[in-house]
Amino acid sequence: MSDGSKRPAAEPAAPRANERPFLRRPALYPDLYTWYVFVAALDILFTWRILRAGGTEVNVLADWIIDRHDVPGMVLFKFVTVVLVVLICEVIGRRRYKTGVKLARWAVALSAFPVVVGAAHLLRIAMGVVGY
Repeated sequence: MSDGSKRPAAEPAAPRANERPFLRRPALYPDLYTWYVFVAALDILFTWRILRAGGTEVNVLADWIIDRHDVPGMVLFKFVTVVLVVLICEVIGRRRYKTGVKLARWAVALSAFPVVVGAAHLLRIAMGVVGY
């Protein structure tokens, strides 16, 4: 039976979280990313202070960037690496959550290592111990 009237079009269903564009989805591991950014910032600060005290950068690529672009280059290099690592964690974590969280934890731990070493160097500098 048709009365000649058209039915209203069905409203589209609300998009699921995984149907949103990649950059519009909530971050999977925001707490780990906060720690990662914090440790990366400490790395920049400690590296800058150690270099000003006469120390050297042991990462060959970072040393090359610092030599040519000083602090702005160092900051940009660190920013790019942080963004790249977070994006990799997000891409992997959307396919395998547990693998992504392990990767994010490793990123924090590995980034914390030079910070701990840098803190030891800064302590030596503060105490007046000469040599690196």
